Amino acid sequence: MLRSRGWQQRLVAARLVARWSEVVGPAVANHCQPRRLEDDGTLTVVADSAAWATQLSYLQATLLERVAAIVGPRVVKQVRVRAGAAAGFGRGARAKP
Repeated sequence: MLRSRGWQQRLVAARLVARWSEVVGPAVANHCQPRRLEDDGTLTVVADSAAWATQLSYLQATLLERVAAIVGPRVVKQVRVRAGAAAGFGRGARAKP
């Protein structure tokens, strides 16, 4: 039913957001938030500064391994990291009302 309605990606994204702190650790989670999961398996993560974006870029291989442990293998195929306002999927401590 999830696949037929196109909800599978949303479920994966929700699972990833819910366990983001576990994936990256609390310090990184305070500065970097998942923003979007594309159908092609690209996860966009937004860091609140260029320094955090650079740090997360260096950890991409580890990040992909940890994400795979949470959502399954080959669901997230690459991570795109950029600096900007880290509001996550519209929720969380940094989300604007």
